[in-house]
Amino acid sequence: MIRPYETPRMPALHCKTGLIPALGLLTLLNTAPALAGSATAGSLISKQNAIDNATNSMPTGNQVTGVRCITMIRALSARYRCTVQWSPETSQGGS
Repeated sequence: MIRPYETPRMPALHCKTGLIPALGLLTLLNTAPALAGSATAGSLISKQNAIDNATNSMPTGNQVTGVRCITMIRALSARYRCTVQWSPETSQGGS
């Protein structure tokens, strides 16, 4: 019997309820792509400043392939958070 002040406990997960497939999916989602990278940075100054800060984390020679930014308004001031995605440098195959 559950008393009003008690929180019901969650049943234990085991193989029959899908714990093993869930762990497999979590492992797949946790792996980073082998050929791409990204960095996220924030700024109180401007969106471009947040992009520049994130781009500073990019290895030399790589190219930016995408930028995503969000603007957060708090206490009458804007804050910017941007994620820059890049692809690795492509080899020029010359000798």
